[in-house]
Amino acid sequence: MGGRGWERVQTVRLGGAGAASVGVASRRREAAELRQVPSQTVRLGRVQPQAPSHRTIYCNDREANNIARFKGNSISTTKYNVLTFLPKGLFEQFRRVANLYFLMISILSTTPISPVSPVTNVVPLSLVLLVSLVKEAFEDWKRFQNDTAINSTPVDVLQGQRWESISWRKLQVGDIVRVKQDGFFPADLLFLASTNADGVCYIETANLDGETNLKIRKALERTWDYSLPEKAAEFKGEIQCEQPNNSLYTFTGNLVIESQTLPLSPNQILLRGCSLRNTEYVVGAVIFTGHETKVEYIFSDKTGTLTRNLMEFFKCSIGGEAYGTGVTEIEKGQVQRTGKKMNEVNRSDTAVHEKGFNFDDARIMCGAWRNERDPEICKEFFRCLALCHTVLPEGDESPEKITYQAASPDEAALVTAAKNFGFFFYRRTPTTVMVRESHVEKMGNIQDVSYEILNVLEFNSTRKRQSVVCRYPNGRLVLYCKGADTVIYERLADANQDIKRLTREHLEQFGSAGLRTLCLAYRELTNDLYEKWNEKFIQAKSSLRDREKKLDEVAELIEKDLILIGCTAIEDKLQDGVPACIETLSRAGIKIWVLTGDKMETAINIAYACNLINNDMKQFIITSETDAIREAEDKGDPVEIARIIKDSVNHDLKQCLEEAQQYLHISGQKLTLIIDGKCLMYALDPNLRVNLLNLSLNCSSVVCCRVSPLQKAQVTSLIKKGARKITLSIGDGANDVSMIQAAHVGVGISGLEGMQAVMASDFAIAQFRFLTDLLLVHGRWSYTRLCKRFYDDWFQSLYNVIFTALPVIIVGLFDKDVSASLSKKYPELYKEGIRNMFFKWRVVAVWAFFALYHSLIFYYFTTAASQTGHNSSGKIFGLWDVSTMAFTCVVVTVNLRLLMACNSITRWHHLSISGSILAWFVFIFIYSGVMTPYDRQENIFFVIYVLMSTFFFYLTLLLVPIVALLGDFLYLG
Repeated sequence: MGGRGWERVQTVRLGGAGAASVGVASRRREAAELRQVPSQTVRLGRVQPQAPSHRTIYCNDREANNIARFKGNSISTTKYNVLTFLPKGLFEQFRRVANLYFLMISILSTTPISPVSPVTNVVPLSLVLLVSLVKEAFEDWKRFQNDTAINSTPVDVLQGQRWESISWRKLQVGDIVRVKQDGFFPADLLFLASTNADGVCYIETANLDGETNLKIRKALERTWDYSLPEKAAEFKGEIQCEQPNNSLYTFTGNLVIESQTLPLSPNQILLRGCSLRNTEYVVGAVIFTGHETKVEYIFSDKTGTLTRNLMEFFKCSIGGEAYGTGVTEIEKGQVQRTGKKMNEVNRSDTAVHEKGFNFDDARIMCGAWRNERDPEICKEFFRCLALCHTVLPEGDESPEKITYQAASPDEAALVTAAKNFGFFFYRRTPTTVMVRESHVEKMGNIQDVSYEILNVLEFNSTRKRQSVVCRYPNGRLVLYCKGADTVIYERLADANQDIKRLTREHLEQFGSAGLRTLCLAYRELTNDLYEKWNEKFIQAKSSLRDREKKLDEVAELIEKDLILIGCTAIEDKLQDGVPACIETLSRAGIKIWVLTGDKMETAINIAYACNLINNDMKQFIITSETDAIREAEDKGDPVEIARIIKDSVNHDLKQCLEEAQQYLHISGQKLTLIIDGKCLMYALDPNLRVNLLNLSLNCSSVVCCRVSPLQKAQVTSLIKKGARKITLSIGDGANDVSMIQAAHVGVGISGLEGMQAVMASDFAIAQFRFLTDLLLVHGRWSYTRLCKRFYDDWFQSLYNVIFTALPVIIVGLFDKDVSASLSKKYPELYKEGIRNMFFKWRVVAVWAFFALYHSLIFYYFTTAASQTGHNSSGKIFGLWDVSTMAFTCVVVTVNLRLLMACNSITRWHHLSISGSILAWFVFIFIYSGVMTPYDRQENIFFVIYVLMSTFFFYLTLLLVPIVALLGDFLYLG
């Protein structure tokens, strides 16, 4: 029976999606039922359901989709409902230790052994719970109102042959919807058609990842015609796609339409929460609804923690010749460290400085490249810049007014460079790129050239490169590729060894100057070669399983035998105040590590420029760029490569550790460790990580370069768990998110590329230099305040929550042992926190000792004095007279002790102390003067009025606080 089911499913999958045949709805229902067969396992005569690996959606057919019971589009972010509010709300409240403590006290107060009435504890606890529950209810009500507003947002849905407006909550999987310009997508949609003739639309994803750069989405050419309701009503396609998941930038699926299977990719998916821009309207089919949509985050890797993330094309190497006469800030710093004076370089008349481009070299500007030794390779260089990208042009099609929307500042800088070199990219369609080329045939000649883009092999963190296959107007087929030097050099043809050697030298020079480099290469393709490869590419794109892996494998088949063109060098300038900030934090005793994906040379020089490394430090460098490792890599045996790298890392770690211990014992010289990603992978092995940990703890700074996001998190965890040190991670991109979450404290920088790191962090700042204030000022103040709160919290819990609470709050908010300016002027003060000088058991023991001392003074002074004391009527003091006297002394003493604990005293301290003491007297005057038939009989004696009529009260109120605080005064003195 299972076999017959499979045959019937396959028949419907190929032919049943064909459009307008009689009984199509019934066949779809039958197919939906039969599709359950492959997702079931027959075991012992019973059917055991299993989760299907993909879902099938029938477009424009609600009846067929109802059988699958897809989730609705209504969303709810509330924590409670009418039935769960009270039990769940109380559960949340009693998860707090303080509330649970007072609940236990309240329960004990109801027993016969309790000396106090239950009202004394139950009423305050009930009041706290009531306020907390009201607050929870209010916040949840606001969430409910927001959910209602979102769920009620109108959207146009195809009903018959016309658009009808319904609320978002009524949307169902398979519906055909229309979203207008500046509107938000109500669910995850399959993009079918738009008002743009080329089937593209522009979206903004700021609500998902904070990025304001517009992204381009392109519908399948087969569905471009479904923009009008009359035509869209004829659409009866079938979507086979992955199950809902939280991967924001991946999607695997196929569209089956009229017996034709078309592969789908993220390029055809419009995610819920994104908005439509620069497009009148789009038409799409709903594939995921409600809580099954993708509102999780996967972010791209960005730079900007120590640098400004403002990329400028600064230098380049073309055909083995270096171009660009500018001097970077890091190069200036290098010269200054040697004590030399740098000569100023005069800029030429052809120099250009605009956003993304800061270049000066008259040899290749304004068409002068035609006079270079090899002008043909210059043309390949400029065309690679102008064609190999995914940038979107906006605005007027003129070099002065056009703006580029790019996925990263690097991309925009490279296209801007092409424009300034005379290869102006000004228009893009789904299949073509328009470039206005100057001085190609002859000086002064300008022509518009249309290049057909056949394939785009996207950049990702694994590939570390991007390629395009394009066809020239004359039919020439070329693959242009740009990427990291390591991956490009691995795929070069054997020819042109001189260019390879010279370009590698230039890469080293550019890296030493702190520049970010990319290599450019190309490959000539024949039609036969391309057609055979393209078939495999289409098959990989159509795959429902491991599509990304298969696409990478197919890309490897064509991204080989490349011819090196040259390399680019982009400057990402340091943020203001970074070197001074790092130097100040180092003086505070904080060890700073840089974990970066940059090359070792670039990372080292940025570390120099940031004052993280200086020439007085002993450097330990562990790198995979050794002759032995290169020789093993050339042989290509992965097992042998792994063994040699591991042995090398093990040897280097042991040797460096021995030298480090000698340097520390003999000269006390500061040490720094520099390690690359390959070596770090093996150094984190359980057998080697102990040596890595010991070596790194002996170093003042560590630079890890060429590391992955996972390695960043592993290094952070190594120090956090292995050394049990307090860690702080700071970054601005997704490669920093895992590191931020792994540390005790995460700090996100709100950079130009969105709020990725901020979303995952504990604190957010605008620039790295503000870390000085965050740690040395606010962090130190918080530490000193926190250390005092231990005694104060217990004190107020044991004596009186009401009449000592305000001073504690004031101390927690305003107490400062030194000013902000002094904290930054003398960062060594921060070492008190690192050494944990205040928050340790000895300090706690001192506070506990004085608490016991105070309690003894209160008890014995008041009870001893009461034995001989008399009131104005001659009666001796009773229980309530003595207890009220003692409690008055407690309130006064505790508040005065809080004042002694303050490092700085402001008017708020005076107001809180005097106000708390005054509040006690106001309360006791009212409480002692009110009597009801149900009240306690002792109130008839008006205790406080009787006490205040005696000399005993004033003498005790003066002596007890003085004697109680005398020990504290002597200890603090």
